[in-house]
Amino acid sequence: MRDKVNTDAPYQLYYFPIPGRAEASRVALSFANLDWSDNRINGEEYGRMKENGDLPWGLVPILRTPEGVLAESSAILRYVGNMAGLTPEDPFQTAKVDEFIDGYEPFSQILSGSFSIEDVEERTRVRTSLFEIDGKGTKGLKAVEKKIVESTTGWAASTPEMNIADIRVFTSLFGLFSGNFDGVYKENLANYPGLLKYHDKVANEPRIKNHYANISERPLCWTYQPGAFSDLLESNS
Repeated sequence: MRDKVNTDAPYQLYYFPIPGRAEASRVALSFANLDWSDNRINGEEYGRMKENGDLPWGLVPILRTPEGVLAESSAILRYVGNMAGLTPEDPFQTAKVDEFIDGYEPFSQILSGSFSIEDVEERTRVRTSLFEIDGKGTKGLKAVEKKIVESTTGWAASTPEMNIADIRVFTSLFGLFSGNFDGVYKENLANYPGLLKYHDKVANEPRIKNHYANISERPLCWTYQPGAFSDLLESNS
């Protein structure tokens, strides 16, 4: 399955047909108004790209640019984010944004150990345990919420405007609760009013709101729309 394919586009992103680790870069590419192609590949195409040596580190996403191929989701996001005006001009603030992205990274990998579990019941049990009282997922959510609540502006790293760290956290964290992963439910966010308010802030940012205005063909992206978690937010008010 592929979407928006334009083989002549100077910028070509390759990833699977899910939000995952490429979603933040898709958003940034759209904001940058670049001529780009969103190439959504399947497992067979991925295997072929890997065999052909098209993947610098053996993984997707990759971004083909006029200068060459970029791999690793954070590197791609930083590269495109610069062109989209989503990185601060001040070097220290830029470093703080990078710090936020790198500090968030362990949580973004929270389910990685469960993907190899074939038994559905066991996989569900393992994932559910992550969000119990002392689970790694619970600790991770608390840590991210603490950083967000401490922000003096409401944006990650206390920047004056939305930055690439916000897009990374927004697409990754809330995408986790889309219903695509058995054992992980949106109700897991009920005890995190700081994160729910943050979701509301980012989802209503005009560019984000416009980007996800029509998601009929991308059902897993419902978590990125305003009001996606309004029932949980109301229960905390």
